[in-house]
Formats: sequence, structure tokens, C-alpha cells
Amino acid sequence: MAWIGVLAFVLTHGKGDDSAVDVYSELPPGFTASLQQQGVRYAGLSPVDDATVQQVLTRATTDSGAVSTGADPIVLRTSFTDHAQGASFTDQPALMVVVPDSGSTPQTSGGAAASSVFVAFVDPTTYKTLTTVTYDASGASG
Repeated sequence: MAWIGVLAFVLTHGKGDDSAVDVYSELPPGFTASLQQQGVRYAGLSPVDDATVQQVLTRATTDSGAVSTGADPIVLRTSFTDHAQGASFTDQPALMVVVPDSGSTPQTSGGAAASSVFVAFVDPTTYKTLTTVTYDASGASG
């Protein structure tokens, strides 16, 4: 009987909690592949509380104006590795700010506006921007 109780607890534990949220489904299509093409890898995404989101968005906007121009930024706790942009980070704890449709809409060759995604990795203690990446999401898939 004890095993049935433990199994029932394990199967239902976390249901409806923030930790049970599929944060990966919040990311724009082609997100992981686009970052990997630019030499950035991340691991261990988890949600953050509303107070942390507000702190990050308030402080990160002073570092990079693109955070404030986007619609519905996503803030997640992660660690990242970046060897492509001069500064080298390996398994660096960070808060990842993802701004889909960051307001930068260059024209594609067909004349349609491209959809730009801005990503900032922010120090979780000081809220200073560690690195940023921007990519064109109009051609990204999956």
C-alpha cells in the first residue's frame, strides 16, 4: 500500500506548479537551432517569479534598449555557453531574456518584413547583460 501512495504522490506532485510549466513551448520556433548557429548553447530552463521578471526587465533595459521595445518578453533561468562572440562563457548561470518580434523588422528579399528575435543573457545577481544575440525568426522553423 505504501508503494501505491508513493507512486500516486510522484505522479501528481508538481501538477499545476510553475515547475511543471513547459517553458520550452514559450520559445519562438527555431530558437535553439538559431542560437546554436551563433555558437550559443543553453541548458536547464526554468521559470522565474514575477518579481524577478520585473527586476530583470527594469535593469536590463538600461543595458540594451532592445529589451524594452519587444512585445511580451520571456524571462527564464538557465546556464549558457558562448564561444562565438569574443567573450567566452562556459556553463554560466544566467537569466535569459527572449524578446520575440523585438521591433527590428528588416525587409526580406521578397519585400516582407522579417521577424527579429532578441536574446539577452543577464547575470542573475547584478542583472548586467553578459551577451546578446539577435536572429531572424522568419526563416527559422521547429
